[in-house]
Formats: sequence, structure tokens, C-alpha cells
Amino acid sequence: MMNKEINYEIKNWNDISADYINGSLIIGNGASIALHNKFAFSSLKEVAEQNDLFSNDISKLFTEFDTNDFELILRLVWHAKLVNNHLGVTDTKTDEAYENLKNALIKIVNEVHCVHSDIASQLPQLYEFTKRFRTIVSLNYDLILYWVLMYGNRVQDGHKFKDCFQGEGIFSSNWEDMRKPIYQQKEVTLSFYQHGNLSIFRDAKNIESKLQRSKFSDLLDIISTQWADDKIPLFVAEGTGTKKLESIKSSPYLSTVFYEVLLDLITQKANLVIYGWGMGEQESHLVNQIFRSNHNSKVAISSYDKNQEECHRIHSLIKTIASNIEVEFFDSQSAGCWNNP
Repeated sequence: MMNKEINYEIKNWNDISADYINGSLIIGNGASIALHNKFAFSSLKEVAEQNDLFSNDISKLFTEFDTNDFELILRLVWHAKLVNNHLGVTDTKTDEAYENLKNALIKIVNEVHCVHSDIASQLPQLYEFTKRFRTIVSLNYDLILYWVLMYGNRVQDGHKFKDCFQGEGIFSSNWEDMRKPIYQQKEVTLSFYQHGNLSIFRDAKNIESKLQRSKFSDLLDIISTQWADDKIPLFVAEGTGTKKLESIKSSPYLSTVFYEVLLDLITQKANLVIYGWGMGEQESHLVNQIFRSNHNSKVAISSYDKNQEECHRIHSLIKTIASNIEVEFFDSQSAGCWNNP
């Protein structure tokens, strides 16, 4: 049990925000749920099962591989289909399994994901909050941050969001160079997707690219019209921390974010804000990587229900890894943070 004398102050965002200007921001699933409550699903697999989207063969695959990881099974069946195609092997069961998984994902996204018009009125506030940071890492694979960046880059105020995907949607390995403002830019915020994104695809040669859009396209249009048999969306879904790290290592883009960007979130000049991420056991690989910093910096963590035991768990977790980092908590629904005006 937590020591009853311990009482973590849950502050208002506006009372601490000045300490985090030009810092870093991590957004978790709670940030998406704050905008659209259907994002509060437990797993893609469970949503598919609840809607009877899986054939018996697909259900057997999850059982045989002893996993609930939708992305893993999708990737395994996709690889099998590619091998069969290149060898000229006719295998209708593999083809049918792949189509089943592909269509299931599209239907799940249609079920749980908001459309752009649902959050359009909140984009100005989301932009004002996110543009104060110099680095943003999203742990979600939905399109929320994608839409915020598109909105922000239409505002003519000298600020520029860059996700470091350049010509033909290819990620720049020299991502740090893109921090420098060019042309009429006054300040730049770099953004990254640690768990991938439904707008990022990888092909059979593991070449990754992001779909570039000048308009607020519907999510389903992006997935269904661009998802050909030679590529699949790049995202990390369910699974243990070990399994998630294996998926991250399999991707050049996700590896760069993990091994380079996460280590740069906390510096002597940059404090860190975490919004909507509970830092659960299944994401211990991220926690350990982020808080390897030896800098005397601060981290502010949002709290939705002001649960003192949860605050104590997170505080102890961080302090065990980085004793020199000052930890504070703020009300996720207080004025000025995320979508709260």
C-alpha cells in the first residue's frame, strides 16, 4: 500500500506551463480518447472478434502463435502471401486469410476512428498547445496528430511542423538537421510516431514511406485506396514490451525514433510533458529509454482521475531510473492543455 502521508499535488497546467516552453511532448492514447471516446478500446483483436470479423482460420492463427497482436499476425500472413506470389505458388487459404485481416482492419478503423469533421473545431486549441514544443512523439497510430500538423502548417504565423518525411514520403535519416528554420519560418516543431501510423506504409523490401496529403482526406480513403498487396501499414499494436520492441527493431523508421529521438527528449534545455500515457508495464522499454537522461530536468505528467496511488507508481518508476529528474503532475482537464481552452 502507498504511504498515506504521501500526497502528490495535481497542478493546473497554466501554473507550470512556462517551464515547458520549447520542451518535448509525448502523447498517449488518453490524448486521443479526450477527443473521441471510441478510441478507448482494449485491443484491435477484441474489436474484430466482437464484430465477428475473423474467419476460423484467422482465429486459429492467434491461438497457434499465442498472441493478441493484430499487427504481428497481419505481417506474418502478408509475408507468406508475398513468398507464395514470388514462387508462383497458388495458395487460396493464405490469400483469403490476408484479405480477411486487411478488411477487418479497415472495418475496425471505420468503427473506432473519428472523421476529421468530428474534431475540426478543436484543432485551433490543439495547435496552440502543441506548437509550444520543439519535439513531439506520438505513441498512437491514429491520425489525430497528422491532422493537427496539417492544420498548423496552414496557419501563417511563422511556425512549422515537420515530420521529417520528405520527397516521395521518405523519412530523412538526418532528421536533426530539419530543426533549423528556413525561408519564412521562425520556429520548428519536429514530430514522430513511435508506434507507426496508419498513414505510413512499408513494402516487401522494408522501404517505408508516408502518404503525403494536401487535403484532410478521410482515414479510410488513405488506408483502403493506398493499401496494395505489396505494402502494409506500419504500426505497432498490442503485445508485451518485448514483442513491441521486436516490432520497433524491424523498422528503420521506428528504430530511429526509439534509439535517437527518445534519447533527445530530455536535455539540459528541454523539459518533458507527457499527456495521456499511463506508462504501463507493456511499455517499459519506452520508459527506460526516455528516462536514461542524466540531465537535471523536469517532467510533467497529466492525471485524469487524480489517483494518488497511480501518481506514486509513476513517480517511483521514473525516480528509479533517473533520480535527478523532478516529477510533477497536472490535471489533464485543466485550462490550456491539449484540447482544453
